[in-house]
Amino acid sequence: MATHGHAHGHELQRTWELAPADVLGSALRWLRSTAAVLRRPLVIAALLFAIGIVAIVAFPLRQGFADRQAWTYVAAAFLYLMSTAAAAPALSTALRVARSHWRRPVNRAAEIWAVTLVIPFLLYLLLLPTFPGTEDRLSIWFGWPLSPWLWGAILLLTLTGAGYLFAWFSSLPDLAIVREHGEPAQRGLAARLSRGWIGSHRQWRIYEKVVNNIGVLYVLIYVPVMTVLSSDFIIALIPGYFTAVFPAYFTITSFQAGIALTIVTMAVLRRWGGQADYLGREQFWALGKMLLAFSLLWFYFWWSEFIIFWYGRTPREIDILRLLMFETYLWPFALSFAMNFALPLLILMWNPVRRSIAGPTVVAAIVLIGNLIDRIRLTSAAFSQPDSALLGHAHELHEVPAAYIPGIGDILILIGMLAGALALVLWAARYLPFPSVAEVVGGLWLRVHQPFKHARLIVIGKTE
Repeated sequence: MATHGHAHGHELQRTWELAPADVLGSALRWLRSTAAVLRRPLVIAALLFAIGIVAIVAFPLRQGFADRQAWTYVAAAFLYLMSTAAAAPALSTALRVARSHWRRPVNRAAEIWAVTLVIPFLLYLLLLPTFPGTEDRLSIWFGWPLSPWLWGAILLLTLTGAGYLFAWFSSLPDLAIVREHGEPAQRGLAARLSRGWIGSHRQWRIYEKVVNNIGVLYVLIYVPVMTVLSSDFIIALIPGYFTAVFPAYFTITSFQAGIALTIVTMAVLRRWGGQADYLGREQFWALGKMLLAFSLLWFYFWWSEFIIFWYGRTPREIDILRLLMFETYLWPFALSFAMNFALPLLILMWNPVRRSIAGPTVVAAIVLIGNLIDRIRLTSAAFSQPDSALLGHAHELHEVPAAYIPGIGDILILIGMLAGALALVLWAARYLPFPSVAEVVGGLWLRVHQPFKHARLIVIGKTE
């Protein structure tokens, strides 16, 4: 049982003052006003996505799959989407498993990014022909037949399917609301997706169990997927890069970016989406603490790998450090270090900043930019290596390559793919109510107002 009140400087969350009818009214207002408000940004994002597709056809596809370096920014866009949009639903699962009540308005802001998974999956299929087979070279696959192509594709397909299943099943009760009360243009799709949902006691029991299990399944698939991607896209393409820590670093920093993306989404919904009653200081404060924790983990896993190379000081290890951190990609690394660790630590270490709405939002935006720079740094270093450098169990770099400087086509590809993911989210937001009525009202049924001395407390029951 949890209590909320005005004591010790804690503000009473506005959400707990509302009645279930107020939440339903907010959701219906969202549905009625969303189509018109989101139409322009949706069209702009779709146009940028189309430009990005044209850029892929005009530049890397035109040069062919043999020139892996031409695909550098396709890979950067892919890894960035996997590190942000694909990581956000994992945050929702963690909050559901923890059974915290403050997370109820947050879940949809994280889960909605699962609708973007089709874009990184298609990008992965495009990138597969650029990879050499694992025979006679170092890789995580130990020479499995048809590796890395077949097994990587199966993993990505499984993750994509689990993500869409999670997004659909977690939205079932709200899709039924759209089916009954939405605008005519919204009811058709909602009716097909929510067919059979009538809100019976049995359905609710199944819903609570299944949505958590699907979410956990998604996380259990996401972690090995990111381990494989870090190996195939980075470690296996850089001769002499022998490390067991980097996959953990890559996965943890992806969780950090997923939290940051959720915070930024919440800030947009609060500022322009009319969600101020549901996304308050409590939510930003809680996620700000998580963001600070993962920023410290960013440093921990980076340092755990770096210190091995630094003290080893073999020519192979020195060349890796020169390539990734101290010469070729010095400035991208410095920016990544500052934006993913130093600045979040220096800003969020102060309680008043961490307890605000603006503080975690600014840090989250910084982290998203820093993560993008980090993914560009890593893919640029890896995709600069020719196939000849990878054969014969290559144990070191023959030479430290120059930095890859992006062209206009690379920039268009990166912007276009990110815009495509945003377009899918904007499209989905036209059919899903904000806030999630099922989540928020489910919490309201567990609260009761009780007086305590000169204060008024809200007591929230725990279902289990």
